[in-house]
Amino acid sequence: MQHYAEQPLVDLVRGVSGPEISRDIRTHLSQGCLKCNTAYDGWSRVQRLAAAESTYAPPENLVRLVKLDFRSKHAQEPRKWTLANLVFDSFAQPLPAGVRSGTLNVWQVIYEAEGLAVDLRFGRRSQSREVHMVGQVFDKQAVRALQNNATVELSTAQDHVVATAAVSTLGEFHMEFEATENLFLSVKAAGRNTMRIPLTNPA
Repeated sequence: MQHYAEQPLVDLVRGVSGPEISRDIRTHLSQGCLKCNTAYDGWSRVQRLAAAESTYAPPENLVRLVKLDFRSKHAQEPRKWTLANLVFDSFAQPLPAGVRSGTLNVWQVIYEAEGLAVDLRFGRRSQSREVHMVGQVFDKQAVRALQNNATVELSTAQDHVVATAAVSTLGEFHMEFEATENLFLSVKAAGRNTMRIPLTNPA
């Protein structure tokens, strides 16, 4: 028994085949050809699914409302963080010989951004990987310690949080952590972008 190729069957399902070929194929199918009937039924299911696809889409007015809401929220969101500028680094200044020979290594840096100045001091004893960090956050415009419930967060480059601390009413905070490369200190204060400080090699 002669069998029809896929394309004529697809054209018949889509309703684009000519009258003569449509008649011939339908006659062939009515004679019980299993192979062609199976192919025809399969393409018929595909056509029904394609025709019903539009019913799966959400209403256009709902899509428009969601897009407007997303744009509104996105427009209101400030930039996530601002990279701080280094304005002082004690490593750049030589220390007296007696201090250099001590057992406690101290490093001081000062960063500025978002109208804030952050004074950081790091200490680590010889043969120890534990770093002690104390800091103070200043409002440069008010020339005083920041007093608006700021917080600080120590994290890796992959945003894995290592430690967190609250800033006191005097703008002070303290952290202890294991020395590692590529750490970032984020200072979060109300009404300002997060101030992000790279700590390449603390203490």
